[in-house]
Amino acid sequence: MSAERGRQKPRAEMSVVVLDHIEERGMKAEIEQGLIVWNNTVGKYELTAFGHKRLEEYRHKNATGV
Repeated sequence: MSAERGRQKPRAEMSVVVLDHIEERGMKAEIEQGLIVWNNTVGKYELTAFGHKRLEEYRHKNATGV
């Protein structure tokens, strides 16, 4: 199994978690929690440093079970 295929399941699971969260709470919740911020230069939402940290924690937990 390739490394890319091994990452697909956690990404898919995470996508569902993110979509679920946005559906329930909207984007405002992520902004208020400091996870994302609007970048006017590129015209899209981006992860903050805190958002990147939380994402890495989530990936580590899924990869190791810890």
